[in-house]
Amino acid sequence: MGCHDSLWGMNRIDRLMATLLLLQGRRVITAEEIASHFEIRVRTVYRDLAALSEDGVPVVAEAGVGYSLLNGYSVPPVMFTAEEAGALFMGGELVQHRTDRSLQAPMQSALLKIRSASEVMRTSPCGSTSRNGARSIWGRR
Repeated sequence: MGCHDSLWGMNRIDRLMATLLLLQGRRVITAEEIASHFEIRVRTVYRDLAALSEDGVPVVAEAGVGYSLLNGYSVPPVMFTAEEAGALFMGGELVQHRTDRSLQAPMQSALLKIRSASEVMRTSPCGSTSRNGARSIWGRR
């Protein structure tokens, strides 16, 4: 295992995306917490955060506090493997047919958001496949 590989075997592109999602899910997080989460060195975290910033992600650093994303910045979770997309929609069908109304409306709303995001991505000139080969929600490569 190289010094830049995590114990999870995650490549750098996947780790950068996972770091972005981790930042999005927390108000503030320290470099040490990120390093511990991915089982990497703090120095690698600094390089990853610099790479995200260079790619236009508004990473905010507060000395002695930690890192966060600029207020209001978020990345929609629109990239799923074909298996993940199928599981989401199958789960939605189960909720619609096997649960009470308290879960049906939120599930319907969530699936509508996913479908809407997939329509936007489908018409995007950027394509529908991530760098790591993940398929978009509608399953094209």
